[in-house]
Formats: sequence, C-alpha cells, structure tokens
Amino acid sequence: MVWHGSGMDAIEFAAMVDHTLLKAEATADQVRRLCEEAREYRTHSVCVNGLWVSLVHDSLGDSGVATCAVVGFPLGAGVPAAKAREAELAVEDGAAEIDMVMSIGQAIEGDWDAVGRDIAAVRQACGPDALLKVILETAVIGNERIPSACRTAVANGADFVKTSTGFHPAGGASVEAVRLMRETVGPGTGVKASGGIRDLATVEAMVDAGADRLGLSGTAAIVAEIEKGR
Repeated sequence: MVWHGSGMDAIEFAAMVDHTLLKAEATADQVRRLCEEAREYRTHSVCVNGLWVSLVHDSLGDSGVATCAVVGFPLGAGVPAAKAREAELAVEDGAAEIDMVMSIGQAIEGDWDAVGRDIAAVRQACGPDALLKVILETAVIGNERIPSACRTAVANGADFVKTSTGFHPAGGASVEAVRLMRETVGPGTGVKASGGIRDLATVEAMVDAGADRLGLSGTAAIVAEIEKGR
C-alpha cells in the first residue's frame, strides 16, 4: 500500500500502528492509558515489555487490538534459549505478536548462521499462531548488512522485519533502510518502521518507502495532524 500526501486517512493510519510504551519507568497506570488510547484510535496493537503483557491483554479485552511484546529488548545480546523463554512467557500471557531484537553483534561479524539460530529459537517458542517481527537495528548494522539480515530473518520464520528499537544512539528508522528492506523481502513479508516517527510527513515517507506497520508512541498527535489537514 502506498499513500501520497493528503491521501492519508486517520483510520487507515491507526490500523498500521503498534502503539508503543517501552521505557523502563513505565507504570501500570501509563500502560492502562496506552490501552485506552489504542481502543480510541483503533490501533493494530499495543506493544510493551514482558512485565505488562498480561495487563495489556486483559485491558484490551475484545477490542480487536492485538497485544505485542518485545523480546531481547533493546540489546539483542541474550542467549537464544533466554530469548525463546521470554517469547514463550509473553505468548502464554496473551501476546499475539513478538518483536525480537536479533543478535546485533553477530550480524556485524557476518555470522548469519548464529543470527539465524537465534531467530529460529524464538520462532519455535512463538508457536504456530503468534506473529514474529525481527528488529535489525538498521542504523547500527549499516545498509550493507540489511539484505543479509532480512534474508536470514525470513529464512528462519520471521513474518516481519523491523528497523529499530528506538533506543540506540545511532538512530531509528530511515527511509533508505525501509526501502532496502522492502526491496529485499518483497511483498510477502511485512516491514515495520520504528524509531523517530513523530509526524505525518515521516509516516508518509516510511509508508511510501514500503512500510506496512509503524511503531510509535505519538499516535494521538499524528491523528490530530491528519484530521487538521482534512
């Protein structure tokens, strides 16, 4: 799907959004408010750390908004068995989607077999129903490694590839990275842009580059920007 300029619709935008709260100091009240916002705007999901998955799942109820959990976040440097167990627990608590950080150091080294084993372990732990997104941390690994990272993720069961955690000082999503990810995975795999998406112009640029999912916390501000432009 490609939008241009004023073609962006608030409902279609929200349906692409993983409404996100991942900061360490997040409280239960803040997570509940996040879920209320997700219900109001009808976002695709609410994305949180594992501690809050059961709260999110209970709060969303039958709203149609999915529960999403991060795994190995934000470093990606845990052993595969630990990531797998984290994913398994999140799914048991109600997560329908898992966003895992791949083994970034091994990707930089070009040890794609190890990166693949890590992803495969989490894929197995997710079971047949939970959707798996693999975070590449594109600003860190560099554009030259993005194709190999994407191919490794898809070969080991990823449903989506995702740009960034949003926590690394190297930066978040870029249009160039999203375009390269889409060119590599083709139409059959999702591409999620996340990190630094704070306004409508950035949303449109990411979608035009090939993103079909967006991770962000400022959903309300962008909906307001869309509505103002009507």
